[in-house]
Amino acid sequence: MPERKRFCSRADCGAPVGRARGERPGRTEGFCTKCGHPYSFVPKLRAGDIVHGQYEVAGCLAHGGLGWIYLAVDRAVADRWVVLKGLLDTGDQDAMAAAISERRFLAEIEHANIVRIYNFVEHLDQRTGSLDGYIVMEYVGGKSLKEIANARRTPDGRRDPLPVEQACAYGIEALEALGHLHSRNLLYCDFKVDNAIQTEDELKLIDMGAVRRADDDESAIYGTVGYQAPEVAETGPSVASDLYTVGRTLAVLTFDFQGYTNTYADSLPDPDTIEVFRRYESFYRLLVRATDPDPARRFASAQEMAEQLTGVLREVVSLQTGRARPALSTLFGPETRVTDTELFPPLDGDVS
Repeated sequence: MPERKRFCSRADCGAPVGRARGERPGRTEGFCTKCGHPYSFVPKLRAGDIVHGQYEVAGCLAHGGLGWIYLAVDRAVADRWVVLKGLLDTGDQDAMAAAISERRFLAEIEHANIVRIYNFVEHLDQRTGSLDGYIVMEYVGGKSLKEIANARRTPDGRRDPLPVEQACAYGIEALEALGHLHSRNLLYCDFKVDNAIQTEDELKLIDMGAVRRADDDESAIYGTVGYQAPEVAETGPSVASDLYTVGRTLAVLTFDFQGYTNTYADSLPDPDTIEVFRRYESFYRLLVRATDPDPARRFASAQEMAEQLTGVLREVVSLQTGRARPALSTLFGPETRVTDTELFPPLDGDVS
């Protein structure tokens, strides 16, 4: 874990921890000097450890906001691959039981674009004596949007942004997932390029750790600078703040968004300085509305934003190909009986 990514895991703190002083490297374990909360960047589980008598740890995958994320084999269910993710950083058994009970609603979420939650388990760390909680999730193979974006480079090594039509397609899938959560009175809170994976032919949201009920005024709020809506710190998350994160993600994917975590943390650059904005004005207008500082001026729902983003996608493809891509009328078109697997089917003849 690089020192620059080490922060206190306490929700109301977040101070830098484990940093070098002079020539002495930063500690990987210790206590936050600001709030006194313990921290550890040493994996708690090792290959071969058995969690809950069922999940055999294969190794570490990554480090998240609440600790290490592990790949494991479910020995009780056909040796399927699963992911174990830390749920809460606490040694208090009563607090752990309450946290697990509170998060069980996540296991009821089923959607093609959302990672499946299988179980919530407790594990007693034999080395430290701490009781740790883990979310057991579906293992999703593939690359995150961050990895896909970072892999694109120009011949001189600079970042090559994603084609705007590809980013729009990702955004539409993400909005379908968010819309499903919103329909269940849930908020995702932390959509960003790190938290979505392209697997086979679909996008999946993979990190459910920040999901909360829309009427929850007590639990910790998780978000990411540069993606989180500006009002969240004062008024809390909402459907509008979820849609804001999608707009910010689309911006990060489609141009070299320098300063999006500081200078432009709550705004977009001048459209005259961004080529993709000059070329596709409708795309720029969509981002402006999605990231409006006033939540009331943003899209009213994920469905509305997805419909508008689909319209932008059709316009982009039309400009690139020189052929119109009209959508079927939902009021006067023929009755739909078979789902079309192509977003833009080949056109026959001229379009008037």
